[in-house]
Amino acid sequence: MSLRDIYCQERGLDVLQRAYFAGRVAHAYIFAGPVGVGRFTTAKEWAKMLLCEKPKKTKKFADSCGGCASCKVFDGGAHPDLKVIQKELVTFTKDGKNKTTPIDLPIAVIREFLIEKAAERPMMSKHSVYIVKEAERLNNSSQNALLKLLEEPPKHCFIILLCSRTERLLATTLSRCQVVRFGAVDEERIAEKLTDLCVDQDEAIYWARFSEGSIGTALSWATLKLKDTSCYQIKRRLIDSLADQTLGGSLDLAEWFCKASATISKGLAAHHEKVSKKSLTRLAQKGLLKMAICAFADAVKVHLGKDDILTNFDQHKQIIKLAGRNDIEQSAGKIEKTYENLGWVDASVNEKLIFEELLLNYAV
Repeated sequence: MSLRDIYCQERGLDVLQRAYFAGRVAHAYIFAGPVGVGRFTTAKEWAKMLLCEKPKKTKKFADSCGGCASCKVFDGGAHPDLKVIQKELVTFTKDGKNKTTPIDLPIAVIREFLIEKAAERPMMSKHSVYIVKEAERLNNSSQNALLKLLEEPPKHCFIILLCSRTERLLATTLSRCQVVRFGAVDEERIAEKLTDLCVDQDEAIYWARFSEGSIGTALSWATLKLKDTSCYQIKRRLIDSLADQTLGGSLDLAEWFCKASATISKGLAAHHEKVSKKSLTRLAQKGLLKMAICAFADAVKVHLGKDDILTNFDQHKQIIKLAGRNDIEQSAGKIEKTYENLGWVDASVNEKLIFEELLLNYAV
């Protein structure tokens, strides 16, 4: 892969390319935008070009050559001058043995894997590149520790912060970085990409709408391999269950939610070996809650006469039934309640309690 293969992020690429040809590449960037729109992929390919021995330059577009020793090692996933910083590294810090992965990106990871390492000379290339994932999880202590490095990084060092919530960054952090913004991908382009991967058209359109412009999210859910089922089949059963839900059956439905969450989490674990189990469990839980949010949002659309833009267009009858059981105010209230429970997921509330409390509220 190369920079030319980046999907639907021409504006961000243009900012980077103009800086490169003007000789004004920043040593500290913030790649800002929603999760799954290509920030990490762009950061990696930008790093590959910066580390390349002989970058290709044509018509104001610079790209990695793909054939030099640096590019070959990079493609093999073991380039010594590219470092990806993420919260899971906490277990490899000096005092991190047997520690569980935290929600925030701890200061120990920033100090030991970024601040202390940045001064070291590159091993293979002229530069070294550090990509910090989930920079929105940097707490104030971690950001304050980073300030001097961001302001005066070594000449050989480039730092890229990937951030989905720039309002969580300190003004001092933002002022020391150049912000490159990444936008949502058009629904049609996402669906087209999925159908190219042999995803059924109805399913492709569903995931394109579910993902709200995040091609990474759509690809992850649509292509995730699960034992004896698929994420799409789980979604269809979830919508069927919500349409027919009764108060008496709420606890059984909550149990099914827990089993579905475990199934999805196991599938994610097979594809994301370096991500903590807790993070993957939270991702599965949030996915199921997002499916429920989409269902009640569709019920609101039905009340507004917007049936043509339903996310769950493939289960129109069930959405009509759900809308019949909940007026527009009730549907909106259940969306608000589900967002509250999303916060419970990040707070590590017991999974069974989250789903039981939520589904009992749905039934009344």
